[in-house]
Amino acid sequence: MVGCLGNLYDSVETLNDTYLQSKQIKNTLLNPKVSSCGSTMLLPSVEASTAATTFYGCSYAGYGNCRVYVSDGPNATCPQCKQKMAQVNTYVQPPSGSIQGVGDQGGYVKDVVTYMVMDDLTVKPMSTISSITLLNKFNIKEVGALEEKIITMDFNQGVKLLKASLQSKTVLTDVFLKKYRTL
Repeated sequence: MVGCLGNLYDSVETLNDTYLQSKQIKNTLLNPKVSSCGSTMLLPSVEASTAATTFYGCSYAGYGNCRVYVSDGPNATCPQCKQKMAQVNTYVQPPSGSIQGVGDQGGYVKDVVTYMVMDDLTVKPMSTISSITLLNKFNIKEVGALEEKIITMDFNQGVKLLKASLQSKTVLTDVFLKKYRTL
């Protein structure tokens, strides 16, 4: 593969599943589904739909255990009493910003881990040891010489990043530090 976009794919492929929200997320990133060639291709969404979804429950009141079963179709049969599950129940989306359960935090990776993205788009979980190893690899003796760079991504930056990832092995430098290189 040209450029270094393959490094990003390889990084996700080799990333331990414990760093991701779920194994399904990893499979979605590595094997995205394309509905048609005419549609706009976007990253798959992990967030739940904002539209209310209808679920069906057992309408038979004779068994107390029936109400623990739900279905997304009105023709399902209750496994407890064998009646049709036709009672309409509506799922209500929790308000944004509310506390979510573990593993349902939105996004692709767990939020307690910091990741290091290298210039060639190699991604690795970051730790103190990996930071020290990186400083030694690049022969950095004076830590004060390092500078943090906070970037803002918009659509145009995303296009530049994608283009550079197909043409270059120094993507981040080319896109975010290009003005400094020409001085």
